[in-house]
Amino acid sequence: MRRSIVAAALLLLTVGGCGSGTTGGDPPADAARVESTKAAEKPANTAAVGKALTVKVQSGATAEVTVLKVTTAKKGKGEFAEKPANGQFLVVDVRIKVTGERFSVNPLYVKYQAADEKVFDSGEGNGFAAGYEPALPAGEVPEGQMSRGFVVFDVPVGAGKQIQLTDELGGPIAFWTL
Repeated sequence: MRRSIVAAALLLLTVGGCGSGTTGGDPPADAARVESTKAAEKPANTAAVGKALTVKVQSGATAEVTVLKVTTAKKGKGEFAEKPANGQFLVVDVRIKVTGERFSVNPLYVKYQAADEKVFDSGEGNGFAAGYEPALPAGEVPEGQMSRGFVVFDVPVGAGKQIQLTDELGGPIAFWTL
């Protein structure tokens, strides 16, 4: 008798665990994968070049950041400017208005993502030696103050995907589509 009760309980558990999954439970794994892919394609806090985005960094500081303009150049500015090592300079004009606490500004927090998904920072190639002034300064900006300058990337010729802003730990927090 005891053996048949255990067998019946196992049968109920097995049958109860089977089903079509349409009774309001978790979505199928494929559906979850599709949703996460969609989220990865269009990250939150995204705008077109020229539009401001409000950001908050790990320290709690907040700012309104705008990628004002993005241009390309085949050569640098000034007599001592280096040529682009990777094909062209991408010149990004960035404005940061600090709205809360002291905000850490650094040109290395600005990244360029190419159409092939490769991410570049301004330290690669000859971006620092391109001669575009004023460069975005690095440092702490107090609440109510603003910082503005150019961040120059040495990148391959071709269409890009986006400009990224990262927090102090390198995590992307804002995106401007190109």
